[in-house]
Amino acid sequence: MPEKETFEKLAYATIKEKILSGKLRVGDHISEASIASELHISRTPVRKAIARLEAEQLLEIKVNRGATVIESEMTASHFVSLLEIVEILVLQTISKLENKRITFEAERFEEKKEILQKHLQKKQETLYIEVLFDSLKSFVHLMQNSYADRFIQVLESDFDLKAQKEIKVLPLILAAETEQGMSSVIKNLQNGSYEEARKNVKELINKFIVQTFR
Repeated sequence: MPEKETFEKLAYATIKEKILSGKLRVGDHISEASIASELHISRTPVRKAIARLEAEQLLEIKVNRGATVIESEMTASHFVSLLEIVEILVLQTISKLENKRITFEAERFEEKKEILQKHLQKKQETLYIEVLFDSLKSFVHLMQNSYADRFIQVLESDFDLKAQKEIKVLPLILAAETEQGMSSVIKNLQNGSYEEARKNVKELINKFIVQTFR
């Protein structure tokens, strides 16, 4: 791969991650020089990356004002980008549990799973999604990383306020798969089968990604 293309992808991924994670908020200015300095690259690939992000409606470029982060809907492609970050954070949490030999409190997450089942049975869809996010927040919090905690908070807020209708119903469409995935992850972490737990996570996230584009 040509070096210039590699630098453009690096700049694109860096800026997009800052936007999706909430490090850059709506109205914030994107400085080409600052990004170029941070990544130790020239401004040309940064400029091209910004143009790509404008095409994705994450940024707006104005003459003499440069690029700024804009309010945007949570589209399918945007949601998939967020899912990919969620997968990374959950896998990192599993790695910390494994490497630090942290005891996994399975009972706590079994209780959350039971609450999810009750809300689903009663067709309390809003409460179901709230508890689903709470379960995700509680799990990622085990990593003890403020950036990860903040990302999940922003994700929940954006899902509630910006997600298109077809995105909002995904957790409900995949409720059975989510329950099965949670059960497998809980069981494998309880047994110390960390690699199997990672596979469970990847499989569940992949099901969400596939369903997103149907």
